[in-house]
Amino acid sequence: MTPVVLAELAGSASYGGGERYLELLFGRLERTRYRAMLICPEPGPFVGRMKARGVETHLVHLAPLFNPFALWRLTRLLRRERVTILQTHGARANFYGRIAGRLAGVPVIISTVHNSLKDYEVSSLTRWFYITALRLTLPLAHRIICVSDSNRRDLLDESPAAAARIQTVYNGVDPSAFPLQPNRKTVREELGIVSGPVLVMIARLTEAKGHRVLLQALPHLIEAWPQLCCVFVGEGELRGQLHRLAVELDVEGSCQFVGVREDVADILAAADVVVLPSLSEGFPFVLLEALAMGCPVVASRVNGIPELIEDHRTGLLVPARDPRALANAIREVLSNPTTASKMGAEGRALVRERFTVDHMVGNTTAIFDAALHDAGIRVPIEKRMAA
Repeated sequence: MTPVVLAELAGSASYGGGERYLELLFGRLERTRYRAMLICPEPGPFVGRMKARGVETHLVHLAPLFNPFALWRLTRLLRRERVTILQTHGARANFYGRIAGRLAGVPVIISTVHNSLKDYEVSSLTRWFYITALRLTLPLAHRIICVSDSNRRDLLDESPAAAARIQTVYNGVDPSAFPLQPNRKTVREELGIVSGPVLVMIARLTEAKGHRVLLQALPHLIEAWPQLCCVFVGEGELRGQLHRLAVELDVEGSCQFVGVREDVADILAAADVVVLPSLSEGFPFVLLEALAMGCPVVASRVNGIPELIEDHRTGLLVPARDPRALANAIREVLSNPTTASKMGAEGRALVRERFTVDHMVGNTTAIFDAALHDAGIRVPIEKRMAA
């Protein structure tokens, strides 16, 4: 049977959670069932990254707000490639994709919500526009996938009419990419860390990730552990501001900003605690990866994080924007290595049981199949992955 033409419209061409989702999805899709292509809305590192992996990639410039020419370009591509399923990611892509997909006659349009609109780092006017536009175009989407129940609830608050077409599909990772007995020395030796505990935070350097909160927590920790090192992995617009704040707080000697790294498993192996003090999140891959490695985790109690981290079982949860609470939780982990090890083991088991990439892709393609069935389109039969 001819493969289904599947187009994935990315939310951006940077590299965040939505892009990590797509990378994993493309790596697991059955090529006999799908001819999958990626559409990026702008130039950026994700374009080259996916092309290097052999993914058919198209660039269609989409303006941040409504642009008829952008809509025309996307519609033309979808029609030319005879797309059967269009899955879109994020507010901008969901809006453009719904309209372009309908104009192009795409049989199945699936919108994916990775973060709550109320937490978008945009102006009030832009947020209002997106909420209104997505509410008006909701009837054009055949299915909506949310990566957490928290996102699902927020979407229902904004658009109650979406209830019949929403499903939660949690993100997942490949546990085999994270060794059970990692080498803790590789990154420590590279960074010149001789002794003392290592905190690791892997996130884009943006306001929503809460780097400032961790920096403000460090003075309380350095008093007890003068050799402590905090490793910040990622790039973003706040790099300069965060460097200056570290200097102001007199903690710059305990901080290392190492930029974007590909060796995530090695970075996690070096960590005594993985910290994610985000102000908002969907269902973060970095925590899934940390748990898969068996790392103790301290994270903010926001959005979908409590659906993954059970407090004092698979990690510690703290209020967002509270440096003192964050410092106390990190101190608790560092002071109790036996408890920390037990939480790491519980986290690893949880990921292997519930949050694997095979679960994520299996549940996603099951939604594809159901939507195709509703559209009267036969799909190739294969052995289904366990969901």
